[in-house]
Amino acid sequence: MDNRKEEYVNFKEQVRQAADIVSIVAETVDLKKRGNRYWGCCPFHGEKTPSFTVDPVKGLFHCFGCGAGGDVFSYVMRRDHVEFFEALKTLAEKYGIPIPEREKSAKELAWEKETKAVYQANELADRFFHACLTRTQYGKQGLAYLAGRGIGPDIIESFTLGMAPPDFTTLHTNLEKRGVTEETLVKAGLVNRRNSGSGVYDKFRARIMIPIKDPRGRVVGFTGRILHAEDSPAKYMNTGETPWFHKGKLLFGLDRAMSEIRKRGQALVVEGHMDAISLHAAEITWTVASMGTAFTEYQAMLLKRLAPEVIFCFDSDSAGKNAAMRAIPLALKAGLQCRVMHVTDGKDPDEFVRKEGREAFEELIKNAKTGIDYEVDTVLASEDTDTLSGKVAVVAKVLPFFKDCTSDVEVGERIRDLARRLSIDEGMVQSEYRKLLRGNGKSTFNPEWLLQKKMRPESPTEQAERLVLRAFLERIPPQPGQEGIAHVDSFTVKERQEIFQQLLLLLKEGRYQDPRDLFAVLSESAQEELVQILHLNVQRSTLPVILADCLRRMEIGALEKEYERHSQLAGQYEKEGNEKFLQELAECHRIKMEIGKLSTQGG
Repeated sequence: MDNRKEEYVNFKEQVRQAADIVSIVAETVDLKKRGNRYWGCCPFHGEKTPSFTVDPVKGLFHCFGCGAGGDVFSYVMRRDHVEFFEALKTLAEKYGIPIPEREKSAKELAWEKETKAVYQANELADRFFHACLTRTQYGKQGLAYLAGRGIGPDIIESFTLGMAPPDFTTLHTNLEKRGVTEETLVKAGLVNRRNSGSGVYDKFRARIMIPIKDPRGRVVGFTGRILHAEDSPAKYMNTGETPWFHKGKLLFGLDRAMSEIRKRGQALVVEGHMDAISLHAAEITWTVASMGTAFTEYQAMLLKRLAPEVIFCFDSDSAGKNAAMRAIPLALKAGLQCRVMHVTDGKDPDEFVRKEGREAFEELIKNAKTGIDYEVDTVLASEDTDTLSGKVAVVAKVLPFFKDCTSDVEVGERIRDLARRLSIDEGMVQSEYRKLLRGNGKSTFNPEWLLQKKMRPESPTEQAERLVLRAFLERIPPQPGQEGIAHVDSFTVKERQEIFQQLLLLLKEGRYQDPRDLFAVLSESAQEELVQILHLNVQRSTLPVILADCLRRMEIGALEKEYERHSQLAGQYEKEGNEKFLQELAECHRIKMEIGKLSTQGG
C-alpha cells in the first residue's frame, strides 16, 4: 500500500473511531436504551412502534421494519442523501479531524483564510447583536417589540435574536477591537464603505437582528427588521449577496428544522423570518422561510433531500397567492409532493398562530390543498366563467397544470372535474389536452398557452442563457477574457444551441442584419424560443454589463457540472478502493475555489 492510500485508510478509520453512532443517530431519532442497545422509530420510513435499533458496541444500526442498516457512514449517507465521501467529510468536520489533501496553493490558502475570517466575523457580530438586545439599553425597545409578537426569552436565546445599535460605528468599532479587519467586515456585508472619504459605517442600525445560518449552523448573514414603519421605507434589510450568502440557496431555520422535517416527512415553508420564528415558538418546528425571495429550484432540491412533501403557507394577499403559484411547479419538478394553505381572515401565519394557537394552525395544515388543486382554483377565481371568453381562458391556463399529474387516471378525473365546473363538454377539454401534449400548434388555445409559458419562472441558468443570446443578437461583444465562454455546448437546450449556431453562421457569411433574419433558418421550436428572447424587457444600454455577468454565471454553471462529475468519480473510486479518490476530492476542492473566485468577482 502506497503512502497516499495508507493515509486515506487511516483517515477513514480515525473518523470511524471518533464518530459515536449513538450520538449521531440521536440527532434525528429519539432513542431509548434497552439492555445493550438503543431503540427508536425509524427515520427512513413512517412507523409508530419502534423497530429501529442501534448497537453501540458493533457501531451498527438496523431497522427490522424496512431493512435499512449499516455503520455510521451508511447512516449519514441515508440521512443526508449523500455519497460516501460527503458523509465522510461531514463526520470528519464534526469531530475536527483534518482531511488528508494535497499541498495547497497560495491562492487556496488565502481563500480558506478569508472564508474562516468571514465566518468568525459573522459569529462575533451575532454575539454582539444578541448582547445588545438582552443586556443593554439599546435592546429595551426590541424586547418590547418581540414580547408584543409573543416571542419570549427562550426563543430569543434559541435563535440568538439581537439588536443593532442606532449609531453608525458601534458594531465595527467593537469587532475591530476583537481583531476583525475592516476588509473582512466589508466582505461579510456587515459594513459599507463611505461614498466620500475613507472609512466604513455599520450597515444595520436600530433593527431587530435575525442571524441567518447555513444547514451546518454557521452564521452566513443577517436580516434586520425595523421596529417602527416610519423608521425606514425598507421593513427588512438583508446582508447583500456574498460568496458565503446566497438567498436563493438558503432556507431560514433549516439548520434547526432539519431533524423534525425528516421525522415528519414534511416541510412547512413560509414567507417571512418572523413567521418561521413564531411557528417554532408554537412548537411547529418543521418550519422554514424562503428568505423573503421567491421560492427557488435550489431550495426545492434542498427539501427533497429531507422529506417527500412540502406545504407552502404564504400570506393570503395577492402577492402571497402569486408566490404560491410560482412555487408549486418548482416543487413538483423537484419530485416533491406539494400542498398549499392560507391562514384565514387575512392574517399572516405569525398573527394567526399567536391568536388561534397551534391546534388551529395544524388543522389548517391537514386541510391544505394539493398544489394542482390550488392552481386550478386560483385560475377559476381569476376569470369570469359565465362568459365564453372566460371559459376559454381557464382551459388554456389550467390544462398545462395537468402535465404534472402522476397518472393518466388523475388526468382523466381532473379533466372531468374541470368540464363539470365550467359546464362544457368533457370531450372538448380532452381534445385540447391531447393537442397540448402533441404540441402541434393547431389548438385555438395556443396563444394563451404561449402566454402562460412566458409567465412561468425562469431558472437562473435559463435566464442567463437567454440574456447572453439577446446581447449577441444586438451585436454586443464579450469583455476581454470572456470570449471563449459561450459556445454551442454551453447552452443547455437544443433551441438556444440552434439560435447561437445559426447566428454565428449568418455573421460569418455577412448575411445578418437583425434577429428577424434568423426566422428563415430556425426550426419551429427554436423560433418560439427566439420570440421569448426578443420579448425580454431589457435596455440595450445595459446589455454590456448584463452580458459580462451572465457569461460569468454560465462559467460558474459549467464549473458546477464539472464538480458534480468529479464528485461522482470520487464516490466511484472510493467504493472500488482506488487511491484516485483523494485526487478527485482535491479536484473538487479546486473547482469550488474557482467557483468562489468567480462569485466574488460578480459580487
